Amino acid sequence: MLPKAAVPQKSNGCGIRRKAAIFAETRAGTVRGMKFVTGAELKQLRQDLSEAIGRPLSAADMAKLCGLEPKAGADTIRRWEVSGPSGPAGKLLTILAMASDRHPILENFNIFDRWDVDETERPARRKAFREKMRSEIRQRLE
Repeated sequence: MLPKAAVPQKSNGCGIRRKAAIFAETRAGTVRGMKFVTGAELKQLRQDLSEAIGRPLSAADMAKLCGLEPKAGADTIRRWEVSGPSGPAGKLLTILAMASDRHPILENFNIFDRWDVDETERPARRKAFREKMRSEIRQRLE
């Protein structure tokens, strides 16, 4: 009799299954619920964040918000404004976009439309959340 192939086992004797991540890109540019940011959207986002925090944002400021190196960060932002940012930076930018009233609050952060939050309190809580995001952006730029 041939030996059995080595299969990782749990304590209950069942084999461990490894799930494969399946990414399906739709026409709207979303993957697994995350929206990709294009170059034109990045330019618009910079303007929207400027209006939200009350001061103009330079490419160097955007690089600082993305955690890029100070030397080449501004050039990277300018390149991204043409081609669009990479995956992790795009995700970060969609999170930062919530500081602006022009961008929606992402589903993972939307704790306002739950059953235990009174409907009359929801607009005030959204406003407070966006103001907290704005103050965090201002703090990161200092």
